[in-house]
Amino acid sequence: MNRSPSQHSDEPQDENLGLDLVSQVAQSSRAERRVRPKRWIFALIGLIIVVVLALVTFSLLNGGTKATKATKASDVVSQTVDLRSGGQAKISTSKQENSLGVELSSLPALDASEQYVVWAILEEGGISVVTKTTGEDAKGGLSPIDDVVAIHITVEGSEVPASPSEETEASVDLPLNQTEQPAE
Repeated sequence: MNRSPSQHSDEPQDENLGLDLVSQVAQSSRAERRVRPKRWIFALIGLIIVVVLALVTFSLLNGGTKATKATKASDVVSQTVDLRSGGQAKISTSKQENSLGVELSSLPALDASEQYVVWAILEEGGISVVTKTTGEDAKGGLSPIDDVVAIHITVEGSEVPASPSEETEASVDLPLNQTEQPAE
């Protein structure tokens, strides 16, 4: 076999034979792949934000708070009680909405180590905190209320205990009697 001399004998011979071009293409492909997921992630995050905002808006427009559901229901029964240390609690129930609302107002301020706590006492001995406040007006609610037998309002320490203290500011048995205090 006869070899012909290279036409460019004074130029250095490239041993890679174009492999550096393949390396450049591979690196640019990796760079493009790194960019694509970022765009996809931003689109997904944007979609999630839109869905969450839509759900929150829908629930605010249609649901209202549990306290509002009880007080605005067509079958609302309400009772206002005076607390022992001052202030009032308006308790509203609705069978239709199966909810309870409690509104605390005109409460005397407590020191930072105390708070008013509204408790729902359940038929089987369980309890649930409806709302708590250090003296500001507060609203709270509970749903469903099928097994709620009483509401107790107490003054507790800064940490809410597992059960209400014995000394109550007010107690109301449920169901509320519509003939005693008609809805306002």
